[in-house]
Amino acid sequence: MNYRYNLERGSKHIICPNCGKKTFKCYVDSVTGERVNPSKWGRCERVLSCSYHRYPKIKEDDIESSHYIPERAFIAPKPIDFVDKEIVEATFNQYKTNVFFMFLVRTFGMEVAYQLRDDYYIGTAKGGGTIYWQQDNRDRFRTGKVMYYNSNGRRNKDRMSWFVHKQIADDFNYRQCFFGLHLVDGEKPVALCESEKTAVMMSVFMPEYTWIASGGSEMLSMERLSELKRLDMVFADHGEFKKWEHKTRHFNREMDITVDQAVQSGILPDGADILDLMLKTNNDLWNYETRKLQGTQDEKRSDRPTGRPIEGSSGTGTGAGTARYVDDYGYEH
Repeated sequence: MNYRYNLERGSKHIICPNCGKKTFKCYVDSVTGERVNPSKWGRCERVLSCSYHRYPKIKEDDIESSHYIPERAFIAPKPIDFVDKEIVEATFNQYKTNVFFMFLVRTFGMEVAYQLRDDYYIGTAKGGGTIYWQQDNRDRFRTGKVMYYNSNGRRNKDRMSWFVHKQIADDFNYRQCFFGLHLVDGEKPVALCESEKTAVMMSVFMPEYTWIASGGSEMLSMERLSELKRLDMVFADHGEFKKWEHKTRHFNREMDITVDQAVQSGILPDGADILDLMLKTNNDLWNYETRKLQGTQDEKRSDRPTGRPIEGSSGTGTGAGTARYVDDYGYEH
């Protein structure tokens, strides 16, 4: 088939009007043998990185039919990598050094702390760090987020958070998911908050919900939200209400505004979240002195992986902290 215009033959190239590289082949008029407006009509040889290609118009009133955008070569995406379960389970130790876990022990008692560990896959990192493992709805571990805390349960802002997958492989292809996603079963109402710590602790204070966390105010992508079977309540941090309301608008959910109201009333400081409000309105939950005896005794036996009551024991005894159980190593406490 003969065409009126053809790309110029040979090795001659001129500057591409799009990318500025000397990789541009002009169109030549087959009737006159001359180049056709070489500053506009032609094709850049940098097909993948530039893709500029314009075919000459036969008439001046010809429109977009002359603008050809070539298809890019298909490059198969690299499959997502996952963390082996053996690596995850290897972090279920050294809980006496895990500052946040010990805070959970002092706040809720040892049994509840270990139940939270089991539910949310909370591991221990070197230097007293806490690992929040991200497990998806197919029970695969995407990565683990390591965070550091002070003994009062507040973030240690002198230490940066980091992700475990960076220690596994330099080219680890990870994709984050909501923390606690594996707990969403489609039946129980789901509550979304920002902080992993908040999700863990609010699951005790408001157990009627399955609590999940985004891990950041900007982490509400459509990709992550699409993995949710349902979303019933959104507890945005102070100042994030409108943004989170907009991003979750596709769900038939309720938006909790009590945190913003509490900040406006002077009850909470800027940047507070639903956990701050819960602790503020339930001071006994934040008062370590009332739990000093229980916390001291619980800490002494907090390195057990799991535990079971001794047969015939009520688990409560006659006074605070006298619960008896046998750990996985056969020791009686």
